[in-house]
Amino acid sequence: MVPPPVEWRGVLARSSRAFGMNIAVNYHLNREEIAPDSPGRAGRLAKVVVFDDLRAAEPFWRRLERNKAWATPYQRFDLLAAWQHHVGVRKGITPFIVIGFDAGEEPLFLLPFGSKRTGPFGLVRFLGSKHASFNIGLWRRDLVATVTAEDIDDIVARIVAGGHRIDLLALFSQPSSWAGIANPLACWRHQLSVDQSVRLTLASAAGFRAEDTLTPSMRTRIRKKERKLRALDGYRYIQASAAADIDRLLDTFFALKAVHMSSQGLGNVFAEPGVADFLRQACHDELPGGRPLIEIHALEGDGEVLALYGAVVDDLRFSSMFNTYTLGKHARHSPGLILLQHMIADCAQRGPHSFDLGVGKAHYKSFFCKEPEPLFDTFLALTPRGQLAAPAFRATFAAKRMIKAKPILWAGVQFLRRFRAS
Repeated sequence: MVPPPVEWRGVLARSSRAFGMNIAVNYHLNREEIAPDSPGRAGRLAKVVVFDDLRAAEPFWRRLERNKAWATPYQRFDLLAAWQHHVGVRKGITPFIVIGFDAGEEPLFLLPFGSKRTGPFGLVRFLGSKHASFNIGLWRRDLVATVTAEDIDDIVARIVAGGHRIDLLALFSQPSSWAGIANPLACWRHQLSVDQSVRLTLASAAGFRAEDTLTPSMRTRIRKKERKLRALDGYRYIQASAAADIDRLLDTFFALKAVHMSSQGLGNVFAEPGVADFLRQACHDELPGGRPLIEIHALEGDGEVLALYGAVVDDLRFSSMFNTYTLGKHARHSPGLILLQHMIADCAQRGPHSFDLGVGKAHYKSFFCKEPEPLFDTFLALTPRGQLAAPAFRATFAAKRMIKAKPILWAGVQFLRRFRAS
């Protein structure tokens, strides 16, 4: 095995005492049982297992979900399994699911990673790629707030000692905190993500109005615009539940999105192999309560889809994954903003505590979502080869963040994109 980088030798040399227990690391290729190294108390980490098979990891994943693990809706098994099946496999990604167990074989945490050889480097990233806006893994709620930097270092040290051909952890879009709990992975060296997020904290359902988040002048403008849309034949706000509606709305989304992305000179991530199939499956698959894994909310009128959003939802967060709007004459009436009012009002009634419009800067987001939600990236070298790659990753993404943070530079990039597209 390639010797570990200098900064990891001290970690590997010391006696690992994560969560009060010695750690053993195994690489699970199937469902065979592996006994912990030593007996211990329930709730303390006894071993770490790495799975390269989603189905082998599924029982433990679902157990954490049933127990209301500290997680985002982007880390659901069904969502990431669909992504891996349709997209990850085509990209050459192999699951690298890291699960920690106590002495009673109960899962304490799960990190839904995927590994891939990129040139000479073995990289590990979160599954879901750009389709997962927030990444924190799944952690048992009574454990996560007690995790220390030494605990995290010990887990990684044992993964390194396991001899996996992994050179670098490249972990993107990690929130600094979630539901008021600090992210344990923030103990590693990290930097701000290229794109950040903002959210709206929802008041109690009683008396809450989405329009109250707007300025008085904007509120008046939106009301006038919606009055014009309400006059359209067949005007309605719909949450798609019937299979026919889901397919019809998705077909419209893919068509509109392709035109929008092309006009901006951007590559169309939704046209990449497997992405449409992934989204279609996730929009049809249902959660235990009967709602879709990805919900589709749309505004329709005059025989066309005026605006559309796809979102993942749990008890804490309503999070938008994708959106589009009409290219027709009704676009001037801001159907996207009107649809957002309906979505936020519905969200407030259903119970999620907060609402976001995904990662990235866009003017329309600032009308409703004003609370910053810092995100960070981690580029952690695990081998000498990884030490060569990490600085390049850090510099590249820091430069991208700097360009986007400078209005003049970012405007120049957007102009060049549009010029190229034209």
